[in-house]
Amino acid sequence: MASSVAARCTRSEQAAPVLANAAVTPAVTRLLGVDAYGVVSIGIVVMQIGMMVSGLGMSSVITRQGLLGRSGQDGARSLMVRAVTITSLLVGSVVLLSPLWNQALATDLRRAVVIALLTAACYVAVEDSQAMLRVLDRPLPFVGLSLISTLGGPLLGLTLVARHATPERYLLGMLGGYAVAALVGLTVTLRSGPHHHEAGDTRTALRMGLPMLPHMVAIFAANGGLLVVAGALFDRAQVARLSVAMLLGMAPGVVTAAMNNSWGPTVYRAAQSERAEVLEHTAVDVAYLAATMASGVSLLSPWLLRLAAGADFQPAQLAPQVGIVAFGTILSVGYLGNVHLVFASGRTFGLSITTPTALAVGLASAAALSQLDVRLLAVGFPVTYAGMFLGAGWLAHRVSGVHWHMRVLVPPMVLGGAMCALGALLPTSGGVSLVRIACVVALGAFALKRVHLVIRR
Repeated sequence: MASSVAARCTRSEQAAPVLANAAVTPAVTRLLGVDAYGVVSIGIVVMQIGMMVSGLGMSSVITRQGLLGRSGQDGARSLMVRAVTITSLLVGSVVLLSPLWNQALATDLRRAVVIALLTAACYVAVEDSQAMLRVLDRPLPFVGLSLISTLGGPLLGLTLVARHATPERYLLGMLGGYAVAALVGLTVTLRSGPHHHEAGDTRTALRMGLPMLPHMVAIFAANGGLLVVAGALFDRAQVARLSVAMLLGMAPGVVTAAMNNSWGPTVYRAAQSERAEVLEHTAVDVAYLAATMASGVSLLSPWLLRLAAGADFQPAQLAPQVGIVAFGTILSVGYLGNVHLVFASGRTFGLSITTPTALAVGLASAAALSQLDVRLLAVGFPVTYAGMFLGAGWLAHRVSGVHWHMRVLVPPMVLGGAMCALGALLPTSGGVSLVRIACVVALGAFALKRVHLVIRR
């Protein structure tokens, strides 16, 4: 069950930066401009992937140790200290050796990548502290750490950029937010009680955490990897534009991630004989919610993009990418439904093969299609989640013993796909663009009807 905790936390970790960045992105994009914001986007990808890799999957194991381990909370605290120490040594070594490897980077990325790596180490300390706070059942400090890191960091970065607009200053603000959150988190958790290490705890934790690492890294790289591809094939401006489009297109995933925190336990608690029926009913509800949210964002994207970025980002041209990415958030519901069955079975190793494979296919498709039209870089996101959906479905069929009818997801996915396609293809200005508003009104009426049906059920 530790892996289920890890996956739910990974999706929540993705949601928080989306919300925080949405709050500051309109100002930051205008202050920095399109090229400098491209450097920031790459730095954030390095931070996120660096956090996952250097964290070694230990945060979920800390929670499991505190709840189920023989050494209990005392052992979990000790494991937290060891995990943070290992991460600090790993990242510190990479940073100290940066003169040997940063010459391979573009000049404008060298300082940014080092700052991002240091932020990743602080990010790990925050995650490990929050893992311990789950054990202690202390939600207020947990939320406080999230606010300090994912909102305080961007706000500090915005303040620094307002005084002198460089990408490094924004990333330094991010580093400051995560460093303060790490210090607060470690102080609160270490003062909550003693820590006691038992022989073999660290080896056991690594054996549990490392196998899930490829899966969790691939989830993060589903969006960050596309920015890396954009940077490799095109220029910083394309990275920045894609970053803004993905930030907006992924926004519906925040709601799905929030729902997933209660959806997963609902499936786990169901009896084996009833699990398929429970999953089918709940999956349809979540899928319609995701389809409605994604459709609304896609249809309203021309106006939302003008709020999110300045004219140098050419926001009107990003509407197709928003629609493509938003459709991927609908496909993610199918992946989540299947992955709940895999987690419930406890046989999760296959995800470390299927998820990276799906990511590789998605990135390859993005690289190939972008040669036809740069906006098709975004196709990698839904392709990745389609692969994750199919891979998790195949794995669930093999390991869970539960066979549910995935065809129940076809109607909401068709609805969402059609609306996202309209959002991507309809004109972004002129009288015809008002068709978007009419579609949103119709979606709102449909959503109210669905809510009424769910309440009456």
